[in-house]
Amino acid sequence: MAWLAAAIPIIPMAIEAITKLINGKDADDKPESVPQKDSAAEERNNTLETRNRELTEQMERSQIEQQKRNEELAAQNKQLREDIEKYQKEHEKQLKQMTKLLAELKEKKLNSFEAIEEHDKKAKEALIRLAKEAQPIGMKGNNVALFGLTSTGKSTMLNSLLGEKKAATGVGETTLEVASYSGRNFVLWDIPGRNDEVSYMSMQYISFFKGLTRRLILVQHTIKENSSIMKLLDAIDIKYDIIVNKMDRVEEEERTEFCEQIRKEIQKIGLKGVGRVFFVSAKYPAQFPDWLEMVNYLTNSSN
Repeated sequence: MAWLAAAIPIIPMAIEAITKLINGKDADDKPESVPQKDSAAEERNNTLETRNRELTEQMERSQIEQQKRNEELAAQNKQLREDIEKYQKEHEKQLKQMTKLLAELKEKKLNSFEAIEEHDKKAKEALIRLAKEAQPIGMKGNNVALFGLTSTGKSTMLNSLLGEKKAATGVGETTLEVASYSGRNFVLWDIPGRNDEVSYMSMQYISFFKGLTRRLILVQHTIKENSSIMKLLDAIDIKYDIIVNKMDRVEEEERTEFCEQIRKEIQKIGLKGVGRVFFVSAKYPAQFPDWLEMVNYLTNSSN
């Protein structure tokens, strides 16, 4: 039995060895610890998820708001067409007189108010009388129109004011008919850039001009580019603002003198209906302080 007594102390060691073989590791090895979560990474993920959710909700709200504005604009355009049709029926006599007068002026090749003023005093008086009889078309909200000669940058300016490209731009005639676009606090109307001023003298156009909140006349080099239409508006007591566009094309050291020259032209020509004059660049709006002032002016119809 002596051998049994000697073997007893070895039994625990044997059991431990067998356990190692079965488990493939030392019995003394501690169990692997479960990795702790990275609280900072988890917080970042939660923050990112929250931001993404907020951005998605914001985009959805913006889409809903834009859809609402588009629907309101469509309704307003429909109402405007109905108002024009109603106006035409109620003022059929004046419309016929104006249509006949404009046809006669075109036959005489008198395509501007200044030309009419110089060569046909009687036609000028008839034109002013009929234009003053035109009633403003009822338009809801803050309505701003851009008009002037071809390629003065109306569509580019409209896109800059809206903050996105909605109107076609380029060299030559790009605006073929009156188009309206919904902004945040105003409706922008892009008027065809006609070089034939007689087209602006119809009763419908004049009634439309009278119904607007703001009328913006764009020029580039000189007031004389559009002084004739301004004189027409003066004659029928319609107020307007002047925007001198493409100021980025004027050399920086010449800009002060150029602005002063424009103001002197306004005085020399004797324009009476000028409200504000802004010197800007629709292509590079941030370069000119007048841009922000102009935007504030246009978005606040009480100014």
